[in-house]
Amino acid sequence: MDFRIRVALRLAAAVLFFSVLSFKVSAQDVWLWPVKGYEAGHGLAGWPQQEMGGELNFGYIFIAAPEGTEVVCPADGTVSHFSVGFHSTLTSSSSYHFDSDNFNAIFDELVAKGEYESLPVPAEYLCGDITIRTDDGKSIFISGLSGNVPMKTGMRLNKGDIIGEVKYAYHKIKEPHIMLNVYGREGTLDDPMSPFGLKSTFEEPDEAAAAPEWLTREQAEEDLAILMEAYRECFPSLDEIVTPERMRAFEADAAEAFREGISYEGFYDIVRSSVSSRLVHDSHVKLYTPNPKVDNPEQIYVPNVSHGISGGCVFVKVVSGQYREHLGKRIVSIDGIPSEEIVRISRERVIMFDGSNESRVERQLLMNHWFLYNDASRPRTAVIVLEDGTVIRDEWDKWPSGKKYYPQWTENSAYMKNLMNTRMKFGFAGLDDSTVLFRISTFSLNDTEMDELRDSLSHYMDRPNMIIDVRNNPGGDVRVVKKLASVFLNDTSAWLDSYRMVKDTAFRSMKYSLNYPETAIFSGYEKLDGNPGFYKADDEVSGEIVPDSILNYKGRVYVLTDETSCSAASLFPSILVKAGRAVTVGRETGSGYHYITAYDFALIRLPNSLITVRIPLVKCVFDEVVSERFPAGRGLMPDYEVPLTYEEIYTSETDPVLEKALELVRERQ
Repeated sequence: MDFRIRVALRLAAAVLFFSVLSFKVSAQDVWLWPVKGYEAGHGLAGWPQQEMGGELNFGYIFIAAPEGTEVVCPADGTVSHFSVGFHSTLTSSSSYHFDSDNFNAIFDELVAKGEYESLPVPAEYLCGDITIRTDDGKSIFISGLSGNVPMKTGMRLNKGDIIGEVKYAYHKIKEPHIMLNVYGREGTLDDPMSPFGLKSTFEEPDEAAAAPEWLTREQAEEDLAILMEAYRECFPSLDEIVTPERMRAFEADAAEAFREGISYEGFYDIVRSSVSSRLVHDSHVKLYTPNPKVDNPEQIYVPNVSHGISGGCVFVKVVSGQYREHLGKRIVSIDGIPSEEIVRISRERVIMFDGSNESRVERQLLMNHWFLYNDASRPRTAVIVLEDGTVIRDEWDKWPSGKKYYPQWTENSAYMKNLMNTRMKFGFAGLDDSTVLFRISTFSLNDTEMDELRDSLSHYMDRPNMIIDVRNNPGGDVRVVKKLASVFLNDTSAWLDSYRMVKDTAFRSMKYSLNYPETAIFSGYEKLDGNPGFYKADDEVSGEIVPDSILNYKGRVYVLTDETSCSAASLFPSILVKAGRAVTVGRETGSGYHYITAYDFALIRLPNSLITVRIPLVKCVFDEVVSERFPAGRGLMPDYEVPLTYEEIYTSETDPVLEKALELVRERQ
């Protein structure tokens, strides 16, 4: 029997079943059932752990109701997402974003653009989506909506407010319905049933399983083979950063390391090295499982003499009180390892940088002394030989040690002041009558926050100089980037043929994914003759950006960038620089200029070690033109470089990057 027919037959039984199994929760805590006029559980057409046409449903509930029935907000909260799209599978969807403020208006725009003609699902399954961030930090996602209720992100909603009408959400259910799931405060899938007072079928992922102390050779071989195959199958930028010979050499070295079996800590080190500069280094590849020797050991030990690396030299970076006289001195060796080898070992352990990026590498080498030791969980005595002949036997202390360490970061330190500024998403400061400083620490801004930003920005439009600081900015929404860029562009930007690419593989390694089905499906991607992979235009980035007709800044623009300007925070200055509208001051951005790998990610969990690695699935190409200004494999390079120094991070009370920008303002460059 067809799944969609079976759904209709189950409706009545489901209502009775979940009503009988419902449990009591306090009236003030229970969420309101989203279909107006229905009791909790009424209309339930699908639930977690149910197989739906060959797919296992992990976290959705499906609620059937007549088309046009009003849908209400289940709990007090704020709109964090609002769009129109469709679901190809339970784990794959596509969305369209327009400036219209209601679902029906967006549908009309899509009709006008002819989008309905190329949908991979029946047209009625193009539907409205909304995500509501509740006051306790959870996120409720509801899809399958229509209606003309005005919406914008950041808008406040109260429990019971009308948010739309029932349409169709998922193409394997033929009745009108909505679909709903919930994410917890940490962004992980959460129970969608118990908040409504229903007995739940939701099953938590088995994240609490204890890691083994030891892996046999066979277990280690299996986990490594799965990880290497996942990189080859899933990671679309692999060929740009790793040769096949290098992959094989890495696998051979690893196999030798666990020939007689290996401890969990030892195997973790192998997996970590696979996401480092030794192999698949990328700003969006991430090892989700904490390092047992560094991130969360039961007891932490810290050195009295901490080293840093700058300009290829190893030196004394931070010390406890009794060693203050040695601050800044060059180090010849540590535990018999010469300084040149310390630099090599440390470089091999650098992670999360794109292509040939140098700025992120340099910062990690300066700040992360544990790259050499790779262990903060055990006591040790390090023997440090200085260039002046001094030999220090540094007995590490349990943390907290009660000691003072120097240099000390204070509220006046430039580094700390810049970090504290990130507590606000954006801010403005008039530096003098002619110059304003505009700091933005994220591009994850909702519509309400963008309105507030524009209102604040409008007060400074007559200043002839604007310094925009996108340091300590991890990125965010590309649409926000384009909207903000339109304020500073005085002419329509050149057309960009930006695109996305995914691998052309069977995705067999998705068997071990925590968040994707065994066969990954990417809607809208097409094969291009003579090119590996599948492609589609990146509509969020490509095309022209038209100057804002209401708010448009005409003055000189200086953008502060460095290794902490990542993802969208690299894209924003790139757009302005490419349009000739800004100069950049500081250092290379943390993410690649020409492309990044982002958007969709597979969480691959190795079955024996239980280590989880996040692998990006989509290569997002911003621009393919390589030039002296935009060299291959690098982030956006600065027009005026301010090299990273020890003083900038640890001792200076003035910000050298900002000071350089102010110097350029004075010189009218």
